[in-house]
Amino acid sequence: MPSIIEGLFAGRAGIQAHGTAIAVLADNISNQNTIGFKQSRPDFKDLLAGTLTGTASIQPGSGVQVGAVTQLMSQGTFEYTGRGLDVGIDGAGFLVVQDPNSGARYYTRAGNLHVDTEGVVRDQNNYTVLGFRADGAGGLQSLNVNQREEISVSTNEVTIAGNLDANSDLLTGGAAAIPDCDGTNDFTALANAAEFSTFVDVYDSLGQQHTITIYFFHTAANEWVARAVANAGEITAGGPPATNPPPGFDATDPYAIAGDITLQFASNGVRSNTGNPDATIAVQWSNGSSQADIDLTFDPFTQYSSASTVTSIYQDGTGSGSVVGFSIDENGTLFASLDNGQNANIGVMALAIFSNAEGMQRVGNSLFVETSSSGEPVIGKPNTGTFGRLEAGALEQSTADLAADFVKLISLQRGFQGSSRVIQNIDDLLNEIINLA
Repeated sequence: MPSIIEGLFAGRAGIQAHGTAIAVLADNISNQNTIGFKQSRPDFKDLLAGTLTGTASIQPGSGVQVGAVTQLMSQGTFEYTGRGLDVGIDGAGFLVVQDPNSGARYYTRAGNLHVDTEGVVRDQNNYTVLGFRADGAGGLQSLNVNQREEISVSTNEVTIAGNLDANSDLLTGGAAAIPDCDGTNDFTALANAAEFSTFVDVYDSLGQQHTITIYFFHTAANEWVARAVANAGEITAGGPPATNPPPGFDATDPYAIAGDITLQFASNGVRSNTGNPDATIAVQWSNGSSQADIDLTFDPFTQYSSASTVTSIYQDGTGSGSVVGFSIDENGTLFASLDNGQNANIGVMALAIFSNAEGMQRVGNSLFVETSSSGEPVIGKPNTGTFGRLEAGALEQSTADLAADFVKLISLQRGFQGSSRVIQNIDDLLNEIINLA
């Protein structure tokens, strides 16, 4: 009789265990399309209440139970989206995110990120994505596209190539007849005296654009004089606290920002007095930027009997740019693509690895937290040591195996049905016993 009752309990345990296992598989199946989802596996173990005779010879057991639900941290496949802020982890590691309200840290494999209105990089739960500054200073912190590092914002070098017409008229009076830039002449006077002119846009340390006009005066056979001028209304002569425009100038007057440059040419039309650079423009713009020191070079320049022209202008400044896109490399570096053609370094995304990743606890929303079983997180940079690399423009798909789960579901269904039938049969036996009374 006691064995029949234990069989009843074993049937109940079987129903409970198989029901739990079916729930685990149902969770896997329902998360078939959840980004970064890691499937779970129910692990059964037997129950043993004791023996019937006090020895190990007869041990009917008491059924089964789900001893653990194991997270299988296998690598998922990638779906390539081409979106700059989508990132998958190829290998070990979790993105580190933080609840901005509580300050609690979580770990996730879901790399569908976005940028909020303040420029902060966040995950799908609006938690901040943590990483390292571009210069490597400091510990973990939020990544903000508005705190970016841009290089070559200001112009430091200008190189102009072209040709000056050997047949153009000489300036009457030679170099002495070039109009002075002392506030008594305007841009029209310079243009009338010059045989040719061009302009180049340069950028100051604040990213603001300024236009420099360069006039070429044909002063003698095989000799030209080049003068670089800017609008006096943009100049603070001598630096603050000097006045703007400089004394004696109107805001619209031309202001010479470098000494006159003499260009001499040999009889074959090739320039004979090359400079490297030809002049250094030292100008203090009036917008509060630092002093500009720009090397100006005319190379290569020729003097042939064809129309004066500029064939190329190079300047290394970019100005400040607006963000138009994002990209992430395999080392975790986040770049902002700017409309000035630059890629600004935002910082490096951090990854966390654990000695036992399967010991982490799921908390929902594709998030995990550390536990005593997982161990403390080790924080580092992607693609270094044992940390996985990042796959840009891709998302890691769920590791749930739909086919395998449905096959396993058939087995669990039979186990559930068998346990239910055991209870029904024992109930019939107990009825028989009662009818004997």
